[in-house]
Amino acid sequence: MSKVLLIDIGGTNLRYAYSDGDLSSLNDTNKIKLSCIKGFNDILKNLTEGEDVDSLVISVAGPKINGSITMTNRDFSINEKDIQDSFNFKTCYLLNDWESIGHSLAAFDEKDISLIKDGAEFNDNSFFIGPGTGLGAALLIGDDKVTPTEIGNTTGLTKALLKNYSINNDDHFRTLEDVLSGKAISRIYEYKTGVIMTSEDIVARYGSDDDMANLVIDGFIKSLAETISDMALTFISGRGVYIAGGLIRSIFKIMDKDKFIEYFYGDKKLVHLQILEMIKIGVVKKEHACLHGNLNFYKKIINKA
Repeated sequence: MSKVLLIDIGGTNLRYAYSDGDLSSLNDTNKIKLSCIKGFNDILKNLTEGEDVDSLVISVAGPKINGSITMTNRDFSINEKDIQDSFNFKTCYLLNDWESIGHSLAAFDEKDISLIKDGAEFNDNSFFIGPGTGLGAALLIGDDKVTPTEIGNTTGLTKALLKNYSINNDDHFRTLEDVLSGKAISRIYEYKTGVIMTSEDIVARYGSDDDMANLVIDGFIKSLAETISDMALTFISGRGVYIAGGLIRSIFKIMDKDKFIEYFYGDKKLVHLQILEMIKIGVVKKEHACLHGNLNFYKKIINKA
């Protein structure tokens, strides 16, 4: 029976899984560190050798332009037509990673979402955001139309959010993901202390006597809530805002949800406050959201054929 190979290339790891002909689940899920990869075609050859793979769906961290994605934080470029021709796949689809996450919503049920606040749906717009190695986001309209963004590389909010870390305007921090990502947590902690530490270790120190870890994580939580507030109003996300990724799953366990909601509302008034009050905010608990999104995207293609 032919299989679909599903690949997600993030900022740090390449994750993959297979799905059999019934497309009901992910099988043999695994990951490879990008630092160990010399060429994508070599990895693809290894993953397809001895496997009856006839279709491929790849999600990659970077904007898709004319069928190609060049990663924003790696010297890595992938073209879907070149891959299809080289490996003679029946079908090959290339997605932005947040386009894929937008398609993943159909794979989730209530147990897969931890609510920060509940809401009442009032349109078909869902907004997804995820601080990981970088920062990604996408808008889902209905169940099929996904528009990925490059919000992490925008600069409009950076100066305002730096204040949450007690940092005045500084050229070290230019883009939104410079202040709102796992990389940001590490860089800001190092900027403040001179100590290099992973974001995971800094999160683990939250609530301890490490005052700087507390300041950085509090600043991150406030920055995330304020950014989501602006995005929720920008896209009128009446179907909810969903935060994805391993970093937010860790922070969700330790953060003050009421404080997050207070930051989310901010100083909004009248109808804009009413809109925010109606918007659900959830954290995606399910791992491998991109792989699930790739599979759901493929199912939609098959169903339309």
